[in-house]
Amino acid sequence: MIEKNRDFPKEITILKAILRRFMLNPQRKAELENKLSRKLAGYKGEKELDYHLSQMDHTKFKILHDLRIPHNNTHFQIDSLLVSATFLLPIDSKNYAGVLDFNPEFNQLVQTLNGIEKVYQDPILQTQIQASQLKSFLIKNQFSPPPIEFLVSISNSQAMIRNPANNKEVSKRVCKTPAVAYKIQSLNEKYHKDFLSTKEIKKIVKLLLRSHEPYIPDIRSMNLPPMDHIQKGVQCPECVHIGMMKIHGSWICKQCGHLSKDAHIDALKDYFYIFGPAITSRQFSDFLGISSIHQSKRLLSSIDLDTIGSKKGRVYSPGKTFRLWD
Repeated sequence: MIEKNRDFPKEITILKAILRRFMLNPQRKAELENKLSRKLAGYKGEKELDYHLSQMDHTKFKILHDLRIPHNNTHFQIDSLLVSATFLLPIDSKNYAGVLDFNPEFNQLVQTLNGIEKVYQDPILQTQIQASQLKSFLIKNQFSPPPIEFLVSISNSQAMIRNPANNKEVSKRVCKTPAVAYKIQSLNEKYHKDFLSTKEIKKIVKLLLRSHEPYIPDIRSMNLPPMDHIQKGVQCPECVHIGMMKIHGSWICKQCGHLSKDAHIDALKDYFYIFGPAITSRQFSDFLGISSIHQSKRLLSSIDLDTIGSKKGRVYSPGKTFRLWD
């Protein structure tokens, strides 16, 4: 049974908002676009893993995707975790392209792509550390964990995995994503003794779900221009030009003539992504580029938002059904 689905990464949403709104120099823009591309590729690989895990028989497993657990003043992340009575299995997904040479002796992975070599930290070591952190976390919370295995899943179908030293750990731990099910089957055949009862499994799943803290990057630490370098206004959903005008209850794009009744909602989301989940009617009026604060109040009141304070001091924040992180 899938106990936790994978959410769309909040970091990707924020990076997109930054690239939409900030006036960046070419170098910084290219850096952020490259980072966004990597994050999107990683998410694509994780969804590929999700698909193959969804095709398995779930009667023996609880599956949790995309966990970020606080532990010892830091966090550890697990792309996918399988919980069974006989063993636990963290799986780390990588969507690297090109030729991948695993070199555990020096704890590194060398990627060769378009004739260029790039060195990464060894994913096997990364996942082993995650497994160790998971074990420590469970012990700290009064659980006696079963054996904890770990796998590295390579989702890019065009990647070539190489093991130059014929290291047994590489052969054991690394596989293409479609082969994950066969690795799990081998582990099922290896482990027969039940270490966890059904009740204990439910408690572990509940603990992990309760402890999960999604990653939301702080844009103040991202070396961005001052906040006055932000493009304000409503973005056209048709041609993506920023600067729609409010006329007779609708937003009209000066660039392409597109009409929209609710284009201001995406502008409000961009404000929340950049400045945080709180806004006043004056701030909303300034961000939309409209002169009437009363009009901005009406717009905010028409959206499912929570409010604190009254009159000029009223602050709006996302309500229960406001889908900020779509």
